Amino acid sequence: MELEERGGTLVITRLPVEQMGALSLGLVLTDQEGTVLRALLEGKKVQVLDSGLEYKDYRKGAPLDIYQKFMALERGLREMGICVVRDRHR
Repeated sequence: MELEERGGTLVITRLPVEQMGALSLGLVLTDQEGTVLRALLEGKKVQVLDSGLEYKDYRKGAPLDIYQKFMALERGLREMGICVVRDRHR
């Protein structure tokens, strides 16, 4: 996971599939996951770049069922308060 602080907002610029699963369950397995969850609990703004969601790299090759599972994990992140934003460079 790659994190940046941008004007008071915590931005996840790269979210690997492994950490996406852990984060959506509220698990802290790495310092980065802890940073994100603490920010959410403190009421800070957290965003993830749409282009940084690794699972989307597998759109064409992944079986539909597993791809849909990751789409559900993305919805879970949104429900936790993480905003998915389009990258301006895309």
